[in-house]
Amino acid sequence: MLERELGYKPPIPEDLQRQYETALHGVLRWKNGNWADNVYETDMDHVLRMFFILSDINHACPTLSLDVDIPTTQHMIYIHDAGETDRRVGDLTHGRDDYETIYPRWKNREHAAFRLLTRRIEDPDIKFEARKLYRRCVTKSEDDNEAQLTDLIDKLQGARFGFEHVFNGQYLKEEVRQTHMHRTVRLLSRPITTLLELVSPPAQSELRDFLRSEFDRFAECGYDNEIANLNAILH
Repeated sequence: MLERELGYKPPIPEDLQRQYETALHGVLRWKNGNWADNVYETDMDHVLRMFFILSDINHACPTLSLDVDIPTTQHMIYIHDAGETDRRVGDLTHGRDDYETIYPRWKNREHAAFRLLTRRIEDPDIKFEARKLYRRCVTKSEDDNEAQLTDLIDKLQGARFGFEHVFNGQYLKEEVRQTHMHRTVRLLSRPITTLLELVSPPAQSELRDFLRSEFDRFAECGYDNEIANLNAILH
């Protein structure tokens, strides 16, 4: 689907691509949290949906590509969760009560798993580039346009899926909706504010319009009273 519908071909051998994407399909998201999901989502689903959001942004924000290298962003999206494919790692959902406690140790294990995975890349140049891009994904430097866009799309896809399928506000009490909205604002604030500072004024305007339309989608999931908290990020 990446190649057929999105025109993206990862620069790795086809057998390794098949193995990697099969492994992504094997990682379930939204598990072991303090909420229940009603639709399964794998890491491969997550990656594909991130690519579609990038495509949406490309169409809605045509000047953004002057400030952000889109092919590099595609590579970063493709590999950003690679460490989770290790069976000892998996996805760490924000809904876990012990999230803050286990996060550092979990992420260290995930990063080590990624390095082990890249040992299977025989081409030294590709291996070096993959590790460099993954390091940028992890570091999320405040002057790294591509890392910030990748992080924004990562968090935005999680919000899209979460509001619709996991914590749909139409079925929740107000205090529970507020909890989920607070978490979403916290996750989105940093990449949104950082990216808006990095790109040109025309791209800023386009990106704000795109995000307002995204937030309207969340309002339709029962969060119309809470959506002002998200829109406040854009001012």
